[in-house]
Amino acid sequence: MIAHNFGGEMARYKHTDVEDGQGIFLSVNLKEQLLPGTFEYMINELVGSKIEVSIFDENYKNDKTGSKAIPPASLIKLIIYGYSKGKKSSRGLEELASSNIIAKALTNGIQPHWTTIANFISGNSEKFQNIFIKVLTYCSELGLIGGKTFAIDGLRLPSNASKYLTGTEEELEKRLKIYRKMAEKHISKHKKKDKLGEVDEKIEQNYKARQKKLNQEIDKISRFLSNMEKKESKRGKESRSNVTDNESALIHSPSGYVQGYIGIAVSDKENQVIVKAEAVGNSGEGKHLPEILDKTLNSLNEAAVKMSKREKLTLLADANYFSEDNLKACHERRIEVLMPDINYRKRLGGKSKMRYEAIDFKYNKKGNYYKCPNGKILKYKGKESLYRGHDGKSYTANVKDCRKCPLIAKCLKTKKEFDKIQTGRRLLISKSNEPGSLSNELIEKMSTEEYQNKYANRIQIIEPVFANISYCKGLNRFTLRGKAKVNGQWQLYCIMHNLGKCLKGYNSKYKYA
Repeated sequence: MIAHNFGGEMARYKHTDVEDGQGIFLSVNLKEQLLPGTFEYMINELVGSKIEVSIFDENYKNDKTGSKAIPPASLIKLIIYGYSKGKKSSRGLEELASSNIIAKALTNGIQPHWTTIANFISGNSEKFQNIFIKVLTYCSELGLIGGKTFAIDGLRLPSNASKYLTGTEEELEKRLKIYRKMAEKHISKHKKKDKLGEVDEKIEQNYKARQKKLNQEIDKISRFLSNMEKKESKRGKESRSNVTDNESALIHSPSGYVQGYIGIAVSDKENQVIVKAEAVGNSGEGKHLPEILDKTLNSLNEAAVKMSKREKLTLLADANYFSEDNLKACHERRIEVLMPDINYRKRLGGKSKMRYEAIDFKYNKKGNYYKCPNGKILKYKGKESLYRGHDGKSYTANVKDCRKCPLIAKCLKTKKEFDKIQTGRRLLISKSNEPGSLSNELIEKMSTEEYQNKYANRIQIIEPVFANISYCKGLNRFTLRGKAKVNGQWQLYCIMHNLGKCLKGYNSKYKYA
């Protein structure tokens, strides 16, 4: 601090070591750090009381011998608070518990080791479902769940798995050969340097580290191939397996292809409360819809969410879920579903931009043929095998009729000149586009303004959920391997999201705000 000289006298001021960065010891009441009206105050009051955690007691066998365990309530509070602050790793949560006064208050001053936190998160996936239901029950008590309209979607994230150790059996065997050649070449190159006397201590260390890494990769792939069980794709071909986490999948995400999982969430329209959370290791989440529907209905019943027995539930989903099987599953469960097919946006752009689809052709049941928009006949040509043993029927128009047709530009997609095409328009009819199918019925509904307006609600129901979890709370990857462990981590993030939705209602109930 600068002292100024006025009239020959020098002013003197007190100096402390704090100005130089010295820490000080303070007497702190940890409970006083949790202020009413805050998120941390709410989770401290709820977890262990309203959100009961005695289900974790069975994990511990130390009632007579052994050291005392860290209370599960303290671990859950720390994890939920840490996730809300963007700390997704176990080491990050350990650091938070040792340096953040709020985290210290939530854990009552206990500082769990990162391995304790990691083991707790990875080993209690099924029990986290029980906690999820308790939180959902509390959301229902606060009146946060409408119980009428829901939206479903998936958040595609990488996991703790290597994208470069993915492939079919043949592809992995090729990669193994490449690693073996690299190891041999590395040894040969080192021997030549050694003969020439060019190897010093640093080069020797680098050589050993590199060779150790190559041998580890070779051993890892070799062990995997010796016990490998081939996966089958929906088209009956071998799909890619992953050496590091074979329950994960190569998934197309907004940032490109990632090796990971899809975190599926079903969100309620009223306040974007998540009513079901499930992580799946598949390239597409659509095939899981029937299973997710059953689990969602069970969750709503367990949480005692009030739902109308007369009115149908409404589910909004994107085109990834569109299939005849999924529509049938919704119909059987008395759920009205609104979801577009892959050509939905083209239809919104106007019929002039759309190629004629199966729904535009009229079927004659008696003659077993289709009539095109120009009145020409497409004859039945026989059955065709589709993926997974499904059969389809093939109908083809006379090529001469197509060449002369004034509507050919809207019917055929070809680079050839229309008068030189070799085959007429072909229709492949499956159970999803045959006359009277649920798919055709929904396509017609989604072409009306009424249903388009209803479907427009999907984005505002489900997308804010993913924006909160991924962007605001920092979940940009799963930190674990294996479906069960990843599913547990996904449920914890969804619990954190739902508790955030409870804050306003909690404060209003206890008049904290």
